[in-house]
Amino acid sequence: MATTPGNVATTPGSPELASTGLEKVITTRQFIFMALGSSIGAGLLIASGQALDVSGPAPLLIAFAMNGFAVWVTMCNLGELSTHFPGEGSFYEFSVRFISPAWGFTMGWNYVLNMIFIVPFEIIIVVMCARYWDINISALYLVPVIIFGLIVIYAFGTRWYAEAENLFGILKIIVIAVFIVTAICILAGGVRTDPRPTVDLAYKQWGSGAFLNGAPGFFFAFATAGMAYGGTEMLGLTAAECCSPQRVMKLAMIAVRIILLHLVPVLLLSLVLTSRTSPSANNDGSAKELISPFVVAVSEAHIPVLPDFMNVVIVTSIFSVASACVFAASRALQAISARGMGPRFCGRLYRDKPVGALAIIFAFSLLSFIKAAKNGDEVFVWLLSLNSCSNYLTWLSICVAQIRCRLALKRQRRSFQDPQAYNSPVGIIGSVVAVIIFAYGLVVQIAAGAKSPLVPPPPVAASFIGLVVVVVLWVGYMLYMHDRTFMIPLDMIEFGHKENIFIPTTLPESDQAPAV
Repeated sequence: MATTPGNVATTPGSPELASTGLEKVITTRQFIFMALGSSIGAGLLIASGQALDVSGPAPLLIAFAMNGFAVWVTMCNLGELSTHFPGEGSFYEFSVRFISPAWGFTMGWNYVLNMIFIVPFEIIIVVMCARYWDINISALYLVPVIIFGLIVIYAFGTRWYAEAENLFGILKIIVIAVFIVTAICILAGGVRTDPRPTVDLAYKQWGSGAFLNGAPGFFFAFATAGMAYGGTEMLGLTAAECCSPQRVMKLAMIAVRIILLHLVPVLLLSLVLTSRTSPSANNDGSAKELISPFVVAVSEAHIPVLPDFMNVVIVTSIFSVASACVFAASRALQAISARGMGPRFCGRLYRDKPVGALAIIFAFSLLSFIKAAKNGDEVFVWLLSLNSCSNYLTWLSICVAQIRCRLALKRQRRSFQDPQAYNSPVGIIGSVVAVIIFAYGLVVQIAAGAKSPLVPPPPVAASFIGLVVVVVLWVGYMLYMHDRTFMIPLDMIEFGHKENIFIPTTLPESDQAPAV
């Protein structure tokens, strides 16, 4: 038995939702901007240019639309489960409750490892974006400054983290809005400094070059889109420290933000960007090639000052993602450790801060110095491969948990007690479609690695090592805990005893299920 900070004794993987003792200080205003900018990071601002170069505009837009729909369904499901099951630990708690303790343990650690390795990745991206101004900037000098900035944010606690993310979220929205307006002006011929004919500009991108590299190109675009939406689910962790978690989760499920902040920018980017911006275009490995395609797009129009402004905001946006990943990783590690699934010192709080978990995260952030080492890029490819499929597995698990929750309610003849609480508008059917898309994404991850259009191609083994880690965690838990439960039977799923959030539906007296 392990005791959580909320003084509730639980076993590892218990369905009881105990409080982790984290301070609830994030306001609705702060959460709104965090929700709007949560998934705007390197995937959209950086990798979209390489995907556009490799696959063409049509596959990239299709991939963003498919993933966007599935992610929206996932957030609806997360909102449904979070509002009916208020508590900390978020999506992996739902995996424990509705799938199996072994799978919940696996998803918890899968997410922690994913966030841990994304932190040094984002730090390296910040360094590479900073080389837009000076190619000779060394990671040895800039990485310590970035890590120190992250430490300062967390030294002041969750309230100041939320204020920083609020500011970063506003900046992200501004840079996307500025690009959208600028791109429309370019296409309308309203930018006098742009010598390109607007008709030829659009035709060049969407004419014969709409589809490139066939199936491998689409696979690469699909994998990029999956990475671009990564981080959306961390709102479930953020809501645990909000003053009104049930209210703010409803704000995170607005489909318009996916359309305006992902699909519209990608479409306009495909219309106005003509230069090759991916590292594969320059085989000497020059870091200067890794420039945001949004910066390149406005640079091609010869607009003064604007490219520098946009690159400044993009650098802060990538830093924001690193900060958010530190938050998500530390909270996730603290939550699973407090439930007996990790080191005890990581589950303890010091003045409402998960100091032990933060120490682990910042220790792993030192991996960003790999960029300055010889053959560092090759080593980092393997580190990144550990989280290559994490997003799809996390989202898939949320959808499966929602499906099994609905099926268990039907099997046990129960229904939600609070009719005013949020319920997913797409129900089980939408979740099934999302599961199919995410399963396809997992297959694409392997296919994209096996037949990569990149030059030089990444190691094939890097495409499936993330799945190997997940299988090892899953099987290891079942062997160590002597728990062979592959999936909890629907009639044995527990809906909580203390919260009384479920009631039996109206049935004949002889058939009524016992009250919860």
